[in-house]
Amino acid sequence: MTRAAESLHVAQPALGAQVRQMEEKLGTPLLSRHSRGVSVTPAGQLLFERAQVILAMLAETTRDVAAFHAGQKETIRLGMSPSVVHMAASDMLARAETAMPHVALRIVEETSLVLFDALKRGELDMLLAHEIPDSPGLTRTPWLNEELLFVTAPEAGSAQSVRTSWEVTNTISLAKALEAWLSFPLRLDGIRKIIETAAKPLKLKPRIAFQVQSPQTLKMLIIDHSVASILPYGLAFSELRTGVLVAYRVTQPALVRTLYMVRTEKRLSAGNEAALEALLASIKVRLFDQLGPLATVAMQQNT
Repeated sequence: MTRAAESLHVAQPALGAQVRQMEEKLGTPLLSRHSRGVSVTPAGQLLFERAQVILAMLAETTRDVAAFHAGQKETIRLGMSPSVVHMAASDMLARAETAMPHVALRIVEETSLVLFDALKRGELDMLLAHEIPDSPGLTRTPWLNEELLFVTAPEAGSAQSVRTSWEVTNTISLAKALEAWLSFPLRLDGIRKIIETAAKPLKLKPRIAFQVQSPQTLKMLIIDHSVASILPYGLAFSELRTGVLVAYRVTQPALVRTLYMVRTEKRLSAGNEAALEALLASIKVRLFDQLGPLATVAMQQNT
């Protein structure tokens, strides 16, 4: 009761009096009071659950009615990790202009953990990011599992032209990949942790040559200094398509990360929400198309 009073910015006696008034009006106890504090009764739990539904419907009705106001736009703030931005952001913004004329879509690019913290603080409404933990109050939906690639410069005199990810046919074992000197961005969405976890049973560790802030700088190091890296396709697809860099699928074991769609409880008005869901579905299809066999369907985990 003390914490509830503090959260509501009311005095505890006043809060207690309001609860008793509700109990008198409803003719049944809502809270069970005992020496250790209070606990909810079955009637109180039912009231809480129904109140949540009523308040959600009230908020949705308010948004739907307000959407009739001419020229009014709703805003959705979407966080996207860098590799997803490279593959899908421009297409998503272009489609959003047509599909959701009454919605202002704001895209924020950051690493997954930074986006996750911003979402929990209420600075974002939804995100497309990797390796996001489940969290109360958020809806987490797995979109796809994605293989990471061993990326290096082509051998001298060998012309490479990789137009799409499913043409990445060469493979390399994780043990062999870890023999190379590797370069990593300082912030890389947990990829280094994925590598170290997979390498631990093999009693191997990555050999780190460089750690840099910018993925663009990292790719220049690969080209100019004969180092390699383990990267998502989305961070290097331009260079892979033109043959400036070459990629190998990692095996024994494969290195895989999961892309999640995570949302807060915020929803748009009915028509805009439907348009947003259709847009997200089309972007999901685009990501699968671009990643080809590097992507597999991710299953929802029961928590």
